[in-house]
Amino acid sequence: MRGASPEQMAAFLPTGDSLLLYLDIDAMRHSGLLDAIAGPKSEEDSDYRQFIDQSGFDYRDDLKALAVAIRQNPATHERDEYAVARGNFDWKRLEAYAQNHGGQCSGGFCRIPASQPHRFISFYPLRTHLMAIAVSGDQWAALLITHGPGPRGGSDLPTQPVWMLAPAAALESQDLFPEGTRAYASALKGAERVALTLGAQGDHLALSLDVKCSTVDQASALNAHLEQLTDTLRKWIAREHLRANPGDLSGVLTSGSFRREDRRVYGVWPLPKEFIHALTDGGGSQ
Repeated sequence: MRGASPEQMAAFLPTGDSLLLYLDIDAMRHSGLLDAIAGPKSEEDSDYRQFIDQSGFDYRDDLKALAVAIRQNPATHERDEYAVARGNFDWKRLEAYAQNHGGQCSGGFCRIPASQPHRFISFYPLRTHLMAIAVSGDQWAALLITHGPGPRGGSDLPTQPVWMLAPAAALESQDLFPEGTRAYASALKGAERVALTLGAQGDHLALSLDVKCSTVDQASALNAHLEQLTDTLRKWIAREHLRANPGDLSGVLTSGSFRREDRRVYGVWPLPKEFIHALTDGGGSQ
């Protein structure tokens, strides 16, 4: 499908200082990863079931791929999210859903209040099977997602079905990263680029890290810092007479291992099945 590769989808997004995420939902669906993360359909909440019935869209079946740019709004200091979704969309039913839930649509462009105060979801069709969608304090934010000039990043983009890229500028904004990981994000400041990927490793999933540094000395220092952070976390847990829990971030972060090759630093965090199950049990739709 024209305009549907990861590079082409990313080219639509306002990147630059943004975190860039990509999810190949089709690959996740075929591998069973999507069901492992999302949990069984029988456990979907009633609000989401109502959304499916009214909009005709179910991400489990209709979403094929998703590219997302996350950045901090310089004016409001809030986190804004921009996405290009590839899938099957019933545009008339989606417009009707927006209008029936306090939104407004004109010329195919829709904006609807989000669940958080003073936040809006805006969307419009880039092409028949491509949706531009934004979550922001600006109700017109999806208009920043425009027809891209062409592939961005080229073959330098990760090939795994799930990945995140953080340029140097994005590493300066700690608010873009979830709590519990910010000490690691802080250690990465000064790197040229950070890639984080999710994929299979043997019989389990693992997060893999690839950091490109400016110099060999910087890479050596970063490798030592990441090892020290991990060791400090292990010692703190032991001092508090606790055990790292494989069902939460403590179990994941304490399992990290790192190595350096020239100006690159590589890391890996195995994801125990307990952690995936915890995501499933505690997850939900926003």
